[in-house]
Amino acid sequence: MTSVQQAKELEKILNEDRKTAIISHFNPDGDAVGASVGMRSFLLSAGKDADIVIPSRQPEFLDFLDPEKHITCYVDDKEKAESLINGAELIICLDFNRIERTEWLAYPLSSSKAVKVLIDHHLNPDTEKFDLIISDPGASSTCELLYRTLMCFSSIDGDPTRLSLITLTALATGILTDTNNFNNSVTPDTFLIASDMLRCKVDIDAINNMVFKRYSESRMRLMGHLLTDSMSIDPGLSASTIVITLKDREHYHFADGDSEGFVNLPLMIRDVEVSALFSETPEYIRVSLRSKGRISVNALANAYFNGGGHERAAGGRLYMPIDEVRGYFLKSLEQFLQSKAEE
Repeated sequence: MTSVQQAKELEKILNEDRKTAIISHFNPDGDAVGASVGMRSFLLSAGKDADIVIPSRQPEFLDFLDPEKHITCYVDDKEKAESLINGAELIICLDFNRIERTEWLAYPLSSSKAVKVLIDHHLNPDTEKFDLIISDPGASSTCELLYRTLMCFSSIDGDPTRLSLITLTALATGILTDTNNFNNSVTPDTFLIASDMLRCKVDIDAINNMVFKRYSESRMRLMGHLLTDSMSIDPGLSASTIVITLKDREHYHFADGDSEGFVNLPLMIRDVEVSALFSETPEYIRVSLRSKGRISVNALANAYFNGGGHERAAGGRLYMPIDEVRGYFLKSLEQFLQSKAEE
């Protein structure tokens, strides 16, 4: 089906008045939360209701998107989260390509007999797990893709003024965060959509202030510590690594979202082509990878880090002592580049 056909099919599904749950991925970012809030707001404006369920807490700087606390977080209320999923007749999955990315919600989500819709911009969606998939890896964000989808609805008919300011603000937040403030993954459509939103009175400056200028003092001090004492550069591989240990987390009172954007900082260095951030948790090491474009960090994450994502932005997990991750990353990157050179 074309994207227009998919949009019409989604509109038909939404018009069938099913009890709806909206789900996003573990460690939800601005795109996941923005798409979820934007989708729910659109449904409310159409006289329908939906519940948002997230596996883990969103960063505090995104709380402005949910001032009335409608989002249910699994780690805060497991019983309610599972009840909302089990009771749903329609589940809208946003900003993830595989059900496993919802962590603790994966089992109830997989077990649900509800109609499942996926709207996402990551590569290689799991096509067998969903009844309808709207996917475009070329979109800057899931929020951009959702906006384009809503524009195709007969009730909207290409007129962004028919979307509420709440919906537009949420979607703008996702676009702003996933493009790193329009610094990467943008297309002509991205700027055209941003222009539409500005004409509809979306306050981009206010969103920018809420998202990028409301961090804690401890986050800034952590960033300074990491750049001074943790960042290392391997000139031969044009690679940078940063490691956040459990000790760092404790000393700098680390909160969800405090490391947002850190992995991008080394890419400002002229000779760095790929950047890796390793963040230690009690259960595993979270991996974030970014590239200027020459190296596909999606393929790298898939091959060596139990993950994936986009060509220039990907993530994964490791299960090893934290003091071994730098060596493992550099060895993996060297093998990866060698294998690509031999192809």
